[in-house]
Amino acid sequence: MLSTGALVLCGLVLLVSAVSKVRGRTDYAEFVASVPAFGIPARWTRLFAVLTVVAEFVIAALLLASVFTEHWLAVAGLVLAVGMFGVLTAVVWRAVSRQSGAVCRCFGRARTTLAHRHVVRNAFLLAVAAFGLVALSVVDAAADPAAVWLAAVVGAVGAVLVVRFDDLADLIAGPVG
Repeated sequence: MLSTGALVLCGLVLLVSAVSKVRGRTDYAEFVASVPAFGIPARWTRLFAVLTVVAEFVIAALLLASVFTEHWLAVAGLVLAVGMFGVLTAVVWRAVSRQSGAVCRCFGRARTTLAHRHVVRNAFLLAVAAFGLVALSVVDAAADPAAVWLAAVVGAVGAVLVVRFDDLADLIAGPVG
């Protein structure tokens, strides 16, 4: 049950992220153009962009398909999500620490310069994926269907909060300066 919330939250965040990058030519071009600010050499920019989007779609599919089906899909999806969020946390931390001016295109056309709060957001996603993985091995798999649905709804609400993170952070702490 606890793992269900993690599966849904991480799956929806990755799905929204992937879709926002490819919903139009301009969106994808802007994403590709933002990649070099993360320290990726120019010759690898397009490959890195493609691999990022493909990985987001594949991991999202594994996570979301596993919510009500196969246990091994959940394990595979969460292992990959831990890896993906680990890499994203490290890359964003590196960009922020080097003051590269990298822009957050995590969920589309936002023009927010990456800041420490983005590192915290990604570390939170990493922790949720890791917690979900641990919960899969500790918690009894035969959960009450109502509890599974409730966990899925909580995960979906969490995903909305993560996707709208910059807006919420701007309301609370003000825009990145």
